[in-house]
Amino acid sequence: MKSIVFFNLAVMPYHVAVFRALINKGYRCIVYWWGKAPKTSYRAPVIDGLVQINRFDFNNADALYNDAAKWSPICVVSSGWRDNWYNNVCAKFKQTGIPTLATSDTQWRGGKQWINRLLSPFLHKRYFDYIWAAGILQYEYARKLGFDSSHILLNCFSGDIDTFLKTPLSGKLAQYPRKFLFVGRFVEVKAIDILLEAWSKITDKKGWSMELIGDGPLKEKFRKGYPDVTIKDFMPQDELANEAANSGCFVLPSRFEQWSLVIQEFTAAALPIICTRQCGASRHFVLNGYNGYIVNAESVDELANAMTKIINSPAERLVTMAENSRRLSQSVTPDFVADTLLSILN
Repeated sequence: MKSIVFFNLAVMPYHVAVFRALINKGYRCIVYWWGKAPKTSYRAPVIDGLVQINRFDFNNADALYNDAAKWSPICVVSSGWRDNWYNNVCAKFKQTGIPTLATSDTQWRGGKQWINRLLSPFLHKRYFDYIWAAGILQYEYARKLGFDSSHILLNCFSGDIDTFLKTPLSGKLAQYPRKFLFVGRFVEVKAIDILLEAWSKITDKKGWSMELIGDGPLKEKFRKGYPDVTIKDFMPQDELANEAANSGCFVLPSRFEQWSLVIQEFTAAALPIICTRQCGASRHFVLNGYNGYIVNAESVDELANAMTKIINSPAERLVTMAENSRRLSQSVTPDFVADTLLSILN
């Protein structure tokens, strides 16, 4: 069985979905990761064909390389370039002719990124043959790092959409759920404060409610300050899909998101979407007026107006938007991500 080595910071459900796709195509996935997923309690399941190894079991980059090399990988994929050990190991594989890729969800924003642009010939291009970008904004950054279009792949991520595609849409036309849903961490960048301020500004909610799901340091603050808003703890994907079945619109008011796979997942769950244009995935999975509304971050008025449009829409209109969301969600699938990776080997 041919092996593909992945150097990850974490192993999340969207990674597992792609690993399953590769395994189903006859490949073994060897995943080195940090041993503790940052910012989440998720732990990947045990799967035949998936080998998970703690990166911190090794004393140095040479030891890590020697362990990875024993698998004779046909290619190596690194989660960005944050980990210097991973970078150095990728450089060694690149020197031996093994294709190396860095996934990237990083948008080009200028500022300190100009330093990366200047240093890329000595860093990024020394480590990696390809940049595997999440979307168009990440493609722009890869070009500025000096990678030509033939060495940039797109669509490095897919949500665990199979789970969310099972969310039933039938029955919503007869009784459309009047509930806004937010899923994410309770931290400043998610702009939950903006969401709740916009929610409070809507005087005639016509029976709609608001539900927030997740964990984070600001959770208790919002729980105490907004007794009319339902707040639930972090839950696994299948439970989130059940929540989506009983919701009418997904809202992500973030101040900034490099990508945000949660947008794709809830389009797969057949929900209209309201999100900010500062979310990288908004360019790919939300079309204004087609399956939701895109607003500017920090704008309470724009967010309140978008939510009011949802509230005032008839069930027929909302079901159409929900169907459109589900169509858009399937433009990138775990199987397609796997085939994109394998395309460099053919």
